[in-house]
Amino acid sequence: MNSKQEIVDAMNGENKGQAPPALFSQTGTVELMQSCGASWPDANYSEDAMIKLALQPSERFGFATARIPFDLTAEAERLGCEVSRGDSKRQPAVTGSPWWNESIEEPPEFMPVEEFLSEGRCSMYVHVAERIAKEHPDLFLTSSLVGPIELAGHMVGFENFIMGTFMNPDMAFKWIDKMVPYQSTYASALSEVSDNVFVITEGAEDVMDPDTFSTFAPYEKTTFDSIKDSFSVAHVCGMTDTVVEYLPDLGSTAVSVESHGNPQSVYDRVGDRTILVGGISPIDTMMQGSPEDVRRSALEADGAGYSVIMCECGVPPQTPNANLEALAKYRD
Repeated sequence: MNSKQEIVDAMNGENKGQAPPALFSQTGTVELMQSCGASWPDANYSEDAMIKLALQPSERFGFATARIPFDLTAEAERLGCEVSRGDSKRQPAVTGSPWWNESIEEPPEFMPVEEFLSEGRCSMYVHVAERIAKEHPDLFLTSSLVGPIELAGHMVGFENFIMGTFMNPDMAFKWIDKMVPYQSTYASALSEVSDNVFVITEGAEDVMDPDTFSTFAPYEKTTFDSIKDSFSVAHVCGMTDTVVEYLPDLGSTAVSVESHGNPQSVYDRVGDRTILVGGISPIDTMMQGSPEDVRRSALEADGAGYSVIMCECGVPPQTPNANLEALAKYRD
């Protein structure tokens, strides 16, 4: 039986027996949408549809968790980027911005920070979290946002941003500096109404030079420092072999990275400095594997020392229900 309390204990480093299964990353799948009638894109823009879809893993498979939102574009949209709504198989995506130029340029003045959460989807997500926490106190609720580096990339275009870190690093710093107050305010608000705040931290070595990430890391830490009322997770997608040792220093409760089939190697490097959550490959195992593959991977991650067993990145929309159920019941 999965329970909220065992996840709280695990995030406090106090596992009692095998690590609990959970879902801290996005959980919208095609099968769940079809079965409950709440689908993207409406579930990204409607409070009721978002809540209905977010509750499906708990109601159908027994997870003691809920996670919102299902996409990573609300902050960029609020600050002026164009966003495609997507469809039932595609999450919203940033498709344009007034600041996508040939090279990274001086950031403008944006709205006052105190207006950021006055309307828009970021405001909606805070309210959704508040509703879930009140209506379903038995669930461990995770809310998510992007870190200031990721948001700066949305604003100026990731290719321009990465090039700017080499060609014009002072300007790249200016953009991150502009984003920090918004993300810190947002993270603080989410922490007040959530059990956990999951921050997408841009540090993958296949995107950013490891030395560059170490220079930008203090900006990410500022976001985590603003999370006062909940647990927090620093998540990095992609390859993290050369940056994983930096991640515990960001100040999050836990770290989530892709282990590429070897969670023991991640634990051996940083498991004595942080709580590790994850262990299940999103593509090879959750989406393409069998239920037995999911159980095997979950047991391996538990044996490696992970405190919470979950998908190492967002649950792919094509993930079958049988694999979600296998994760929820891997200890049975």
